[in-house]
Parts: sequence; structure tokens; C-alpha cells
Amino acid sequence: MSTMTTANSIFDKILSFIDYTNQNIFLTGKAGTGKTTLLKKIKETSSKKMVIVAPTGVAAMNAKGTTINSFFQLPSGSFFPGDISLQNLQAGFMSIQSLVSDSSYNREKMNLFLELELLVIDEVSMVRCDLMDVIDSILRFVRKNNAPFGGVQLLLIGDLYQLPPVIKREDWAFLRTAYLSPYFFDSHVISRNPLLQIELTTVFRQTEPEFINILNSIRNNQIDDTTLSLLNNRYNPTFAASEELNPIIITSHNAEATAINKEKLDALPGTEYTFDGELSGEFREAGLQAEQSLKLKEGAQIMFIKNDTGDERKFYNGKIGKVKSIRDTEIYVSFPDEDDLLLERTSWQSFDYKTDDEQTIVQQQVGEFSQYPVKLAWAVTIHKSQGLTFDSAIIDAGKSFVAGQVYVALSRVRTLNGLILRSKINTESLRSNPEVIGYMKPAREEDMDGIMVTEQEKFILQLVLNRFSFNQMLVGLEALLSNAEIVKTNLPEFRALLAQLKKSVTELMSVSERFQTQLKNLHKENGFADQAALQARIESAVSYFIKEINLSVLNHVNKNIRIKPKTKSEQQIQHSFQKYRTIVENRISLLQLSVELLKTPIQQENYTSWINIHKAKLMVKTAATGGGQQAANNLQLF
Repeated sequence: MSTMTTANSIFDKILSFIDYTNQNIFLTGKAGTGKTTLLKKIKETSSKKMVIVAPTGVAAMNAKGTTINSFFQLPSGSFFPGDISLQNLQAGFMSIQSLVSDSSYNREKMNLFLELELLVIDEVSMVRCDLMDVIDSILRFVRKNNAPFGGVQLLLIGDLYQLPPVIKREDWAFLRTAYLSPYFFDSHVISRNPLLQIELTTVFRQTEPEFINILNSIRNNQIDDTTLSLLNNRYNPTFAASEELNPIIITSHNAEATAINKEKLDALPGTEYTFDGELSGEFREAGLQAEQSLKLKEGAQIMFIKNDTGDERKFYNGKIGKVKSIRDTEIYVSFPDEDDLLLERTSWQSFDYKTDDEQTIVQQQVGEFSQYPVKLAWAVTIHKSQGLTFDSAIIDAGKSFVAGQVYVALSRVRTLNGLILRSKINTESLRSNPEVIGYMKPAREEDMDGIMVTEQEKFILQLVLNRFSFNQMLVGLEALLSNAEIVKTNLPEFRALLAQLKKSVTELMSVSERFQTQLKNLHKENGFADQAALQARIESAVSYFIKEINLSVLNHVNKNIRIKPKTKSEQQIQHSFQKYRTIVENRISLLQLSVELLKTPIQQENYTSWINIHKAKLMVKTAATGGGQQAANNLQLF
């Protein structure tokens, strides 16, 4: 079986887990195994309402998403879980509990959170444990759903052997009282709700078995003397760059890379040209690989920081060349054994998310930055080399590299022959974090089909149980309670009625949560083997909830709608109640539909088709409610 066929097989399995289960997934793999390619495929093909976020601006830009802090409107700093008084919080920290209870999202953002089905977090190795718990708490709170992440499916993508979370020593001294490690997997929510780990193993960046074996042994903390000796054969402390070969230097510190690039540029003869980028809309400069002011001279070594999207694909992210000539705005770049290339400006976009009129989540462009897609390339930092591929590179592993980062630097290079070591590598600099090695337990591909069946059954059951969710009813009431115009009226009887309705809906939610837990436990015992027992419980629950909604909610709402308003304020209140009645009647309609969903036994081979059919039916019924079906409900109930 070819490597491409193998990759497609695992890709298809992951796509099925995304669309036909609600299983939270950690997708990992070595550098160059196609994680970015798969994310692009998920974005293009998944039917789920999704949002892509990342921990840094650069990572968000690469994933064509937005940053975690921007999406969730989070302040900078660290977050502490649990109940802790403000006076006991260390400076620079916020209580997660206080942050969530004090949050004030606008209606558009709230609606976005409510519609969200799939949250993708790219480069998750850099996401800290406290940030994961913040995301979990916000989604539970806004969605009124106590399931992990408020019932939103998570796809976490990253390589734990690459860039780790960044945390100040003094911050970790405080956080370690609540967490075992700074990594995302030691967040409370992930610790209590393990992820399905799926590892991509087919390497596309490197093709030499010898070099792949070296990188694998470093990842697994299993490098032996023979392999280490093979790697150190690339040690060449006296290497001198030439016209034909001038490899990029991978450094650990930004200041060092900047100093090397400036020194090399200054040493070149000729005029220094400055090319300013053009900015429009909302754009955070921290999210850019490109320079706002790009300084170049003829003879400068540059690298491309974007893939060529043209048909001929003349350059890729990380390809190194040399500025051959600059004439006004015409910049020609030369490469060994290739034709010269006329450099053209390109653009980067920044994105945000919103819901449209059909409640679909759409990604909208909010800003654009135009610049030449190159930067000086005598040196680059490990962090800035993220996503880049080099034909050759110089690495000084003995120079302030923290443990584990040598692997990141080595894996940027295509071949062993393209690697030049300025200092010999020892086993200490190759050490991976023990927390990572302890956590990594990826599922075997041959076990995934069995896991898929179990998770599809859970997903089918959840699609049924979603009809028993009264979150929208509570959200609708809270919107009434916070409506500025209604608050101005200050009618005590109206506020008392809303308080009573909120109490009734909250009680319905509590009963529903217990019912859903019981049904899930019943399914856990026998799966779908005893579908009749599940169906009987569903039918009883539908009768109970429709009766209770009528008695404790809808009758009170209708009573107030029937009263003829005497003032403009009462007219507005009545109009608000009419809109709220639609929300309640929609829920009754969905409850009635749930009786039919498991009436006919579902065979394993039909799980996928059942999910497709019933997701489509739900969308149609939800959109149609309010017409003939709505009138029928009204006649039946009153």
C-alpha cells in the first residue's frame, strides 16, 4: 500500500469521526505528516458549524482562523481554577469563576457560541492548561450545558514534541498548586474527559528512511549511541557559506536572528530599499510573518513566507533565494539551477466569525495586509520557523536551546545532508518532556472502526436527546430580562412573571439533565441491542415534558399575550412574549419529532445514513416551524 493511500485511509477515518460522532479528538503527528492538509480538508468538507482558533497570531494566520483570546474576548494574563478570593490571587491572574460570571458577550457572540458544533484549536501544544479550562467554562456557561465544552465537539491539532506552552516561572509557581503541568492535557476538563488520540505517521516532508529514523528516535527518547553518532556526522564547526550554499541559521532567540540578519544586510554594498506593507481593516501585526517595513538590498538572502498559489507553484513556504536586482518596484529573485522570478506582492487576510440569517456560522474577512511574501533569511528563530521547510540549515544545538527544541529545529530540514551542526548534539539536549511521553497513547488504526461504532451510537442518541434541551428557552427569557426597553418599564408584576418562568424552565432543565443521564446509562448497558427500552423511555419523557411546558410556561405566556395592551410599554412586552412563544412552541415541535427517531431499529451499517437523514430533517423542520406545523401545535395544545 502506498504512503498516499495509507494517509487517505486515516484521513477518511478522521473525517468520519468529525461528521458522524461527537468524540473530542487530539490529532497529532510528526512535523510534515499532513496535519495542515487535513485541517484544510475538514474545513472544506465537514457539514458541522465550525470555528478555527489558535494560541498565537502567526498560528491563527497559518490556519486561516482567529486567536483564542480574540474569539473568546479574553484578557491577557493567567487564569486560576476553583473558588479563590480575589485577595489571594497572584498579580496577573484572574479567577476563572469570576471571569465567566462577569462576562458580557453581545447577542451576536452569544448566538455564535450557541450554534457552534465543532471547535478546532490548531497548534494546541502551545495552549496552556488554564486556558483550556477557561474555554470549557465559558462554553458551559453560555450554552447552559454542563457537558464538557458545553457539548461542542473539540478537534485539537498539534505536536506535543514541538513548541511547548510558554509560561513565566513565577506564574507556574502559582499555577502548579492547581495543575500537574502547563500542557493542555493537564487541564481539569481534559483530565476528567480523555480525548481520542489519533496520530498521523506518514511523513511527507522527509523521505530518507535514515533521517526519519533519527527524528523518530529523538521524539521517543530512544536515541542510541549509533544513531547519535550518525547525526553528529553532520558536525562542521568550520563551515563557511558560499555563493552556491548559504544555509539559514536556526536560533533560539529573536534578538540573535534579528542581529544576524541586520549585520549581513549592512555588509552588502549598494542601496537599501524599504518596501512598506499596505494595511486595511482590522489586522493585528502580531499575527504576521511578513514585515511591515521590508528592507532589502541586491544580494540579500531571502526566504518565502507563503506558498505559491499559482498553477506553476514556483515557491513554497521556506524556499530560500537571493535578491538579484531591484528596479523601482520590480524585484527579481534568483535560485540555483532555476529561472529568475519576478517577485509580486501578495496579501494575508484576518478573519472573524458570525452567524448568518440561516444560523450558519460563516467566516468573514475583517482585514487585509499586502506585502512581498519574503523576509531576510540568514537566520530565523525556532518559533518563526513554524510551518517552514528548508533544503539546508545550520543548527547550533549547544547554544541556549531548551530541552526538546532541537527536534523542532532538525525537523524543519528535508534531508540529513541538508543539515549542518555548529556544535555536537548530546542526549541531554534531545530530552523530551516526561509529561508528554506519559500522556501520548494514540489509538491503533485497526481499533478505530470499533471506536467509531460506539461513538456513532452515542452521537445518534445525543441527536435524539438534543430535542430535550431547554437551553434556548432559558436564553430567550434572559434576553427578555436584560432588554433595556423592558427594564425601563419597571413593572413589578412583569418581573415577577419572568422570575417564575425562569424558575420553571430551570427546573425543566434539571429534570431533563437527569433524564438524559439515565438514558445514556441505559444505552451504556446494552447499546442499541435494546432499542425498544430506549424508545419507551423517550415516549414517556415526551409526554411528561410537553405537559409540563404547557402548564408551567406556555399557558402563562399565552395568558399575557391575550390581554389587550393599554400602553406602549405593555405593547412591547406583549410583542416580546409573542416572540418567546415561538421559541417554546419550536421546542414542543422538536419534542414531538423525537418520538419517531428510534421507533424503527437502526442497523450498524445504516448509522451514517441515519445521521445524515435526521440532521437534514432537523434543519428543515426547525426552519419550517411557525407555518402549518405551528398552527397544528396551537390547535392541539389549546
